[in-house]
Amino acid sequence: MTRAKTAAQILPYIYAAGAIIIVWQAVVTFTNAHVALLPPPLLTAKTFIDLAISGQLFIHIGASLGRVVSAWILSVLVAVPLGLAIGRWRRVEKIVDPVIELFRPISPLAWIPLAILWFGIGESGKIFIIFIATFFPILLNTVAGVKGVDPVLIRAGQVLGCDTDRALFTKVILPAAMPTIVVGLRISFGTGWAAIIAAELVAARVGLGYLIADGMEILRSDLVLVGMITIGILGVLIDAAFRILNNRFAWGS
Repeated sequence: MTRAKTAAQILPYIYAAGAIIIVWQAVVTFTNAHVALLPPPLLTAKTFIDLAISGQLFIHIGASLGRVVSAWILSVLVAVPLGLAIGRWRRVEKIVDPVIELFRPISPLAWIPLAILWFGIGESGKIFIIFIATFFPILLNTVAGVKGVDPVLIRAGQVLGCDTDRALFTKVILPAAMPTIVVGLRISFGTGWAAIIAAELVAARVGLGYLIADGMEILRSDLVLVGMITIGILGVLIDAAFRILNNRFAWGS
């Protein structure tokens, strides 16, 4: 990737950040908002830098990333094989799809009381909530990817020697469905990252969600904004990594 292309991709984010800061400062100036309600950008930036220098911010980032990655990997291990089975075999779809459709509309927030009852206040409950948030995007995109495979490709694979379901899956169906599956992986990581605040409401003592909740309790809106900004920046970087991964391997092309 050339420097010019990289700059062209980064500039929109710089413009967006600049516009947000200008509007933010204008609101603070013209409304004369109290610092506890809406701190100015410079104060928030100072808090951000202080937390980064002290290392506390990176401790919170590491804890949140660890929870999201753990839950996301668990979702991949469960949702991808299940999605492949649902998309390939109609009998499995008839059995599993009604159950999926019953649970899918339930918000991860609704699972917090049960997560506390089932797993206590340790890490398992937090990972469970993020798992709920990441599971369904992976599953639905995997099913869509398998169902969207061109029947001509399947017949060609059978003609060219893929005479077993295993060979057909590994050599034809999975490579053809992979672009859609990767989109599901990307979306699910984003939903898991967005659910980190809800997950860390389960008696967390470290993490970006905890930083936001703690800032709210002690009336430090600058801490709340630092947590929100950090989640946003990391979300953009993680999404960019998924884009690069997808473009580099170009599955199904």
